[in-house]
Amino acid sequence: MPKALLALDWRRAALLLETTLREQAGQAPERLDRATISSDYPGRDWIVAAWRISVVFSDGVTRRIDLVAGAQFPTTPVRTALVDHPEPMTWPHVESDGILCLLPNMAEWDPDDPSEVAMDLLNRSVRLVEELLEGIIIERDFREEFVTYWGYRVHSQGENLFSLIALKPPSRVVRVWRDKGLEVVGEDQGAIAKWVCHRFGDKTPVKTEAAAFLWLDAPLLPAEYPETAADLYRLAERTAGEARTVLEQAAKGEPDEVLALLGATGRGGAASIGVKVLNPKRLKGRPRAPDEPLSVGFRPGHTPQPLLLGRFFGPVPIVRTLVQRADADWVHGRSQDARTRRLLGATVAVIGCGSVGAPIACALAQAGVGRLIVVDPELLTWPNVGRHPLGATAVGRNKAEALAERLQTDFPHLKVEHRVCRLHQLIAHNKDLLEVADMIVAATGNWGAESALNRWHVRHGRERPIVYGWTEAHACAGHAVAIGRRGGCLQCHIGRTGAPELTVVEWPDGGDIAQEEPACGAHYQPYGPVELAYVNAMIAEVALDCLLDPPSHSFSRVFAASPRRLASLGGQLTEGWRSAFGEVEEGVRTVDRPWSSANCAACGPGRLDDAG
Repeated sequence: MPKALLALDWRRAALLLETTLREQAGQAPERLDRATISSDYPGRDWIVAAWRISVVFSDGVTRRIDLVAGAQFPTTPVRTALVDHPEPMTWPHVESDGILCLLPNMAEWDPDDPSEVAMDLLNRSVRLVEELLEGIIIERDFREEFVTYWGYRVHSQGENLFSLIALKPPSRVVRVWRDKGLEVVGEDQGAIAKWVCHRFGDKTPVKTEAAAFLWLDAPLLPAEYPETAADLYRLAERTAGEARTVLEQAAKGEPDEVLALLGATGRGGAASIGVKVLNPKRLKGRPRAPDEPLSVGFRPGHTPQPLLLGRFFGPVPIVRTLVQRADADWVHGRSQDARTRRLLGATVAVIGCGSVGAPIACALAQAGVGRLIVVDPELLTWPNVGRHPLGATAVGRNKAEALAERLQTDFPHLKVEHRVCRLHQLIAHNKDLLEVADMIVAATGNWGAESALNRWHVRHGRERPIVYGWTEAHACAGHAVAIGRRGGCLQCHIGRTGAPELTVVEWPDGGDIAQEEPACGAHYQPYGPVELAYVNAMIAEVALDCLLDPPSHSFSRVFAASPRRLASLGGQLTEGWRSAFGEVEEGVRTVDRPWSSANCAACGPGRLDDAG
């Protein structure tokens, strides 16, 4: 849009806002000049215009409220500010320059009626100030949103301070690892070592120090924020349980720095904030000489504890910091997903790490499956890259190994393993792996291999589910078959040469639409990553459902692309599909169907069990 036209739209919206304010507020708003805006809102260089009105509140005091607009107005709404505001951190929801925080970050508004949006925000602002004058919400909101207000008074944003600990009582000694520009806090040495190994590799040495986790009876109010090490110590003394003892134990070894995480429960659940107490010897213009530690006058380790603690937790300033949660509960659902605990305790084997299996493995890792084992015998090649989660850096590497390495690095709190072998080899030599899996996902695209897996499953009583997934040509249809304890086995509705009993799409003019590379026997199915995404999401959904609630009976879920896409590719729905499910005029479709027992050669009375 030309600048002149954009400016014209801005002026029209601004004039309409002034008119609406005049009509609904009953007064002519004052336009603020650039000097006033710069003076009242330093650091808010996005503000290009502001209007001021006066409001008489219930206490009889007239207070001024500004409506401020940026260059993107009216496509972004105005904000409001209380000009006559108290000292910062006196009232919640009022920033230091008076800007009011009214809406959550996901709030939506009508960009086509910016004046009404502005009036709604103005009315909300008046109601907020009235509530603050009453005083009922002040302590409540400061406590319930304590991380936000702590963030206004921190010395560090804590970008590299990661917490892996469970945010729950009691207060306890934890450990902290400092290296690679990070500080990682964990419950113990082992937990941190595991995370660091997964994140950075086996060769990373892990040396940790004691740290303190103090569980507070209630979140801190701004007036309670510690300013000195002595304040922190007194806070620990006032806190129930072993908080003071925990803090003392963290300082016992005379570290250069004591890290204390303060945990509490706010409106959105448990959270933590951080305090760092520097060893007094680091507060001088230069560090003290080695013979002048906190234990000066005593042999190291023999300083009387009261004297040592008095020196460490004296009137020295502390460093307030934010903390970045990196624990599994937070990563997988911000501690609000009831499924997380179960998933973290689960083991899943994904057999086949191609363009179907690899995205499913990624989805299960993102969902929080605690132990993931990926299996594939093949190397990643350049034509794989266009529809595979792995890219150029993995070309020439085994798919399972490269995928496991990436997922392990991306999700260091999980355990991701790999096996470089074919499915027949896995059945013959790694039965224990299959037996410990809570679920198996088979996406090999190889009927011979998956029929062998099916027979193994039948022999072992089908105690745990297997989900088989595959796609039809051009990814115009996808199938997920979940084999449970009862109902059919995989072969009940798949012919002995791997032809499914039900297919969705046929190609009258194309015959066998499999494509061939300019090489002997190099065939492939033509589809890209976008259309395949529907199929992979459907199979991953079935896998997650079966893991959380193992099916008692086998079933199948089938995805069918839109008629428009089928027609564009020269395909059509098969007679079997139309007879069973009819046709739709537009849109994609997903249906569930039973996978009943057919007493096939694999699971029927006269079945022939293959060896192994």
